[in-house]
Amino acid sequence: MMSLRAYLASYADGEVTRAEMIETVAAWPLEETDFDPAHTLPTHQDNTPDVLAIALLNGQIADADYQEITLRRQRS
Repeated sequence: MMSLRAYLASYADGEVTRAEMIETVAAWPLEETDFDPAHTLPTHQDNTPDVLAIALLNGQIADADYQEITLRRQRS
């Protein structure tokens, strides 16, 4: 399985349809973000909720995409 970051980049590049992206990302097995108080830099983990939020901030996905993914994740 590719990383969530790479998958969202392929969506932003038009390689994946919106419907497929939403379905796939809503079912994506997200990991907990590693937290180490002594490590202040980003962890660069590729399959965390932070990656999805960053994709929204960077314009790779739309606000409506983010909301739909979040809604579907809450339902499952």
